Amino acid sequence: MTGAQLAVTWARQNHPAATLRLSDDVNPEHAAETLVSRTYGIVAAAFADRIIGRDGSRDVTAGMLRVISHRLRELYGGPFDRMIHGQSLPLLSVDHLERHGPNPFLYDPETGEVRNDFLGLVRQALIRLIEPKRLRQEDIDAELLANLFKELFSNTHLHARTDLTGALYRRSARGIIFALRPVDLSQDTFAADLTPLRQYFLGIKPFARRTRVEFLEVSVFDSGPGLAARAQGSEISGEMPIEREYDLVHKCFLKNVTTQSDPAHGLGLPRVMLALKASGGFLRLRTGRLALYKWFSPGIEQPRIANDDLHFVDANGLHPSPYARVAGTVFSVLIPTGLRSL
Repeated sequence: MTGAQLAVTWARQNHPAATLRLSDDVNPEHAAETLVSRTYGIVAAAFADRIIGRDGSRDVTAGMLRVISHRLRELYGGPFDRMIHGQSLPLLSVDHLERHGPNPFLYDPETGEVRNDFLGLVRQALIRLIEPKRLRQEDIDAELLANLFKELFSNTHLHARTDLTGALYRRSARGIIFALRPVDLSQDTFAADLTPLRQYFLGIKPFARRTRVEFLEVSVFDSGPGLAARAQGSEISGEMPIEREYDLVHKCFLKNVTTQSDPAHGLGLPRVMLALKASGGFLRLRTGRLALYKWFSPGIEQPRIANDDLHFVDANGLHPSPYARVAGTVFSVLIPTGLRSL
């Protein structure tokens, strides 16, 4: 989902001259299909103002939009076996290309509202992702995972489609990627030089039945204004202290804090943190100028959210630092499977 966020950021920063050029290092007959087989490719092509062919000059925007529409029909209505790319299942909603309504896996076809129950969706995804790996479904709390889906995506639905004035974006998208990620805890390379991820994997080791652990990864992205800007109600200036931007994001995770008139909407992100703590999960949040992390050790009985649970650290494991500004918000969650209890 990081790639999708970068694609939206690129398009917004370069509008109305965001020009995408197809790569010439793949088979010309499959260049378009190769691009849109990946989530970031769909988003980049859908948000581009102009798409140039492999020859570097021919405008292929109209043709690419047809290819994207065909791929979206597969993702909106095809069987999961055709939707899965590698070990990932992408579930997208691209508003400006939805001529026949939003993604029925995510929205109720009759009301257009976010589905009330994601449990059936999660169970279908688990069957196709974990059974080929000979993992046991009973090792995964499908109901907890469904609630996590619901809370993250509902938050995205509320905040992604309109700008800070309340006007609909000309182009907007959001989605979930559900994936299976194998990690060898004995190899430090899987931490990708991230201090929080390294510390999290160290905390997982005492619970692991073997050095290789399969993690379910849930990534949710949107193309909205970002958490801090939405909380403040205005754009975040480059002069704002990064600590103030962090405080605005932190505020979004406090119970009953919401920008919506319905108080229930303020429960979404606190519920995400409770589900994360109950599952011994790991969270990366990228929004605005922030890259934040939070993780919990497995095996916590009757988890409850305390004030300290809602504080995040930077990639260096310390206080927040400013990074290049990005559009929208990405939540990436890792949930371990098949652990033993101590």
